[in-house]
Amino acid sequence: MASEGPQPVVQSKQESDFVEERIETNTAPTDKAEDVARLDALAFQYTDAEEGRLLLKLDIIVLGYVSGAYLLAYMDRGNIGNANTAGMSKDLGISDSQYQWLLTILYLGYLLFDWQTVFYKIFPARYYVPTVICIWGIIAGACGAAQNFGGMLVLRLLLGIFESSYSPGLAYFFSFFYYRKEMARRLGWYVSIAPLAASFAGAFAYFITLHKHAIAGWRVLFLVEGLPAILVGLFGYYWLPSNALDCQFLNEKERNIATARTIRQVGNAERSRKLKLREFFWSLLDLKNWITTIMYFLFNVSYSSLPIYIPAILHGMGYTSIRAQGLSAPPYLFASLVVLGVGFLSDRFQRRGIFLAICSGMGAVGYLILILVNKVAVKYFALFLVTGGLYPCIGLILSWVSNNNGTDSKRGAAFILMNFVGQCGPLLGTHIFPLSEAPHYHKGFYISFGACTIAACLAFVQIGWLKHLNNRLDAKYGPVQAEVNLEDEIGNETESSTNFRYIL
Repeated sequence: MASEGPQPVVQSKQESDFVEERIETNTAPTDKAEDVARLDALAFQYTDAEEGRLLLKLDIIVLGYVSGAYLLAYMDRGNIGNANTAGMSKDLGISDSQYQWLLTILYLGYLLFDWQTVFYKIFPARYYVPTVICIWGIIAGACGAAQNFGGMLVLRLLLGIFESSYSPGLAYFFSFFYYRKEMARRLGWYVSIAPLAASFAGAFAYFITLHKHAIAGWRVLFLVEGLPAILVGLFGYYWLPSNALDCQFLNEKERNIATARTIRQVGNAERSRKLKLREFFWSLLDLKNWITTIMYFLFNVSYSSLPIYIPAILHGMGYTSIRAQGLSAPPYLFASLVVLGVGFLSDRFQRRGIFLAICSGMGAVGYLILILVNKVAVKYFALFLVTGGLYPCIGLILSWVSNNNGTDSKRGAAFILMNFVGQCGPLLGTHIFPLSEAPHYHKGFYISFGACTIAACLAFVQIGWLKHLNNRLDAKYGPVQAEVNLEDEIGNETESSTNFRYIL
């Protein structure tokens, strides 16, 4: 395709017939103008390289910002494990059962307020997202000033409520910028921040607890990891767009490319902020959404406990608390690389389920080794399998849900369902490694092994169900066209398109 600015639109007979057909079915002048505008936008010519430059800019602006904020959120969520190893419970007089409630209450906040995912559609993200980041930054920093169990419990609940306004909806937010085929790689970059944050948190906690301060090291840990979120939130008011067309850093050509891409996705240049209740509630009853929801619950049983208990597990292997903080970093760094590689391959082959089954199986093997083997070096190797297996599953399951719901309203409902049920996983996961089970933690390992194994089996069940649904669509509309005509590209990623098929 040519690369020089907007090209004159020369309509083919098919294009003219398409516009005439749309005009006959709806005689309103504004609708006629919208039809012509859509075809004009789609006729704008650009090269793959130019589209790649647009995506790179969106990656830097959108993906870079939300990933940086997610790194802070993940550290704020999981640093209580490092703080506890550094003496928090001893200083505040917190028992083991009370400590487990500090872990659980955050996810209870997630569970009760995950419906806030729809706010990404209702409110402009450029104002909504920075506001919640600033608020949770204040709360996270305030944890360093807690004086007793009750105060820390309230702060952890508030932290969960405001982080649930942000993290669970990010995959939904990404669908405002990227095609279905581009999602796994981007979510892979975003999810890779979690193990990176965990590794950094471990190394940072090691540095903080190694030195003496005017106040307890665990208090410094909360303050230093919490307050930067306020600065990131304030920067977001200037930097973050609500969607691809709202990005102030695009030039005229890039805006035209973004317009054409949006029309190909949803059928219109402007995404509606209205929630279609009929689609929303039908999505809550959709079997394919329930299968992924159960898988997400199973992943979260183990995923939620990793940053909290890996230092304790390492401590149980015989390492000092300070060395345990430092040794927790390498498995997370390995997991970051696996997440990126799996996300790339998943987009390259346009497959989600098989990679989910492989990664979940890898985590199951890691837990089985932790159960059966007592040699410290082998158990440490098993932690690499556990982290490298579990972390990619989160990005893959998020992209699978986004890919296979063809409207914003359906995606919003699917994410709310998945987060509401899935966040019950951490309620279990944060209670399966009690101090009484140290140093072997067999109960937690058995439960985590079972969760990973069942999730791997459900991945194959979902693949079979989606194949069945695609066969029904083929029988109804015929095979997907190898070459899509210009007019067929309007709303091509919505379920009303005859070319829409579910991604396996």
